[in-house]
Parts: sequence; structure tokens; C-alpha cells
Amino acid sequence: MSRIGKQFFFYVLLPLIIGYFIYFFFRPDYWFVQLIDKREPIVTIHELSLIERIFIFSGSDYCWAFSFSSALFIWEGTQHQRFRFLPVIVLITLVGSEFIQHLLKSSFTWDWWDVVAALLAFCLSLVLIRRNYEKK
Repeated sequence: MSRIGKQFFFYVLLPLIIGYFIYFFFRPDYWFVQLIDKREPIVTIHELSLIERIFIFSGSDYCWAFSFSSALFIWEGTQHQRFRFLPVIVLITLVGSEFIQHLLKSSFTWDWWDVVAALLAFCLSLVLIRRNYEKK
């Protein structure tokens, strides 16, 4: 597998799959989970620790943000020039998508942990991908 293929798999595809599994298997409010599992939850959301709630409710957001950022930074690395404002555009997109959820509360969930997850994912992606391409 080529270097770009490995990066795409590990930095883009794998985080999307992990985020999907977090959402699918751990989110009690996900419609598909409610459809296939009619049992009462063993533990209520309020009985979970803070770390467990952050993992369950912001982990998939972190994975999505990391995947999105990585895809764009990998693409930038394949170009022969650096796009000065790409990190700013990615950051505005990630944080903006979280704040839009705040405005559309009836359809989406929003909390500060999602914003923190998006910021951490952005920073980690930027450092990892840029470091890889600066070694070239």
C-alpha cells in the first residue's frame, strides 16, 4: 500500500469507522439502537462517569473532526504548495458546525465537549499530518 493509502486508511477511514461504532454501539439515543434493542438500558446516562459520557457523546465527534481535518491536510500535502489559510478554514468549519447545532437545537445535540473534541482533533491532525509532510 502506498504512503498516501496508509495515511488515508489510518487518519481518515479508521477514525470514521471507530466513530461510527462509538455512535452505533454506545449511544442509547441513536434511533437504530432503539430500533434493534427494545430492552431498558442497564445503566442510565446519569449513572455514567464524566469520562464515560465524554467518550460516548463526544468520541464520535472527535473521530469525525480528526478524519475531516486529516483528509484535507493529506490532500494539501500531496499538492506542490502549501495553502496558507487551509488550517483556518478547517478550524472554522469544525467549530462552526458545532455552533450551528446550537442554533438548531430541535434536531441536533450540542455541548461544549463537542467543541473541545473538535479543537483537539484539529490540533492532533494538523501536527501529525504536517510533521509527516515536512519530513519529505
